[in-house]
Amino acid sequence: MKVEVQVAAQVEVRLTTLERLDEILGLGVDAVSIGQEGCAAKLPDTELLRAAAERIRTAGARAGVVLPAAWQRTAAQLVHTAGALAGDGPLTLTVNDLGTLATLAAEPAHGRELAAGLALFPGRPHDAAEAPRGPLEAAVYEDAFLQELEVFGVRVLEAEAAAVVAVRNGWRVRRLADVTPLAWARSCPTARHHQLAVPDCVTTCDTPTALTANQRWQLGHGHREPVPVADRPSQVPLTVFGNAVYAHSTADPPAGADVVIDARFHTPQALARRVGAVRPRVVAASLQESASWLTSH
Repeated sequence: MKVEVQVAAQVEVRLTTLERLDEILGLGVDAVSIGQEGCAAKLPDTELLRAAAERIRTAGARAGVVLPAAWQRTAAQLVHTAGALAGDGPLTLTVNDLGTLATLAAEPAHGRELAAGLALFPGRPHDAAEAPRGPLEAAVYEDAFLQELEVFGVRVLEAEAAAVVAVRNGWRVRRLADVTPLAWARSCPTARHHQLAVPDCVTTCDTPTALTANQRWQLGHGHREPVPVADRPSQVPLTVFGNAVYAHSTADPPAGADVVIDARFHTPQALARRVGAVRPRVVAASLQESASWLTSH
């Protein structure tokens, strides 16, 4: 009997808090990661992370922690957290700045996988007149950039679905489904909007704010991606979570790619449907082909 096997990605769900962990483990996903790229204040307490990672491993999934980009005041904290997690069992640490990556690479730990996070992106020009770009233009990861990361022992890359990534032997690419991250701000617009400071601001991080990139919201200096002046009148709608800015993506991850789904963008019902849509499945041959095979055998 001819059976067509559709090879799909491993499915990872990303959480910023531990509140939905039971729900996610119930979906039977391949991996669960905790954290986000832009703010250390949002990262759960180290002991809570250790307990959550053990629960994920016990459920048969790959455990991961996302270490946000280390601004000057948080670098030591992130390295300490990574060290405390290192000896507990297999763990993926997704790193979002070169300083943290270099520090961790200098102290290898058994069972620890280092991955380059979404915020570890080769810089784009901020001069719109020199190289204008729209926010949804496909990101490009050149081979030279991957070589630089490989020096630190990294062979796993996180990228948005439409990103163009050079093919390099031994590398895996995990694709973020449904949304495209555009920027991470040093000065958090959500905390500023609610007039809150750390740690009181963390209660507002997962309440999204909708806006459009225009004259009053410029993704400029200090962010991952600028919005050219000429493009602002026609910018796509944006969603802000904490200090991170996202746009909806219509691109599908390449066939066979690992997929990362950010739970913040999905209700429990929608998340279950999304996971079901991208997990590996077997497609049987047509009834006509099956009948033909049975007749001949």
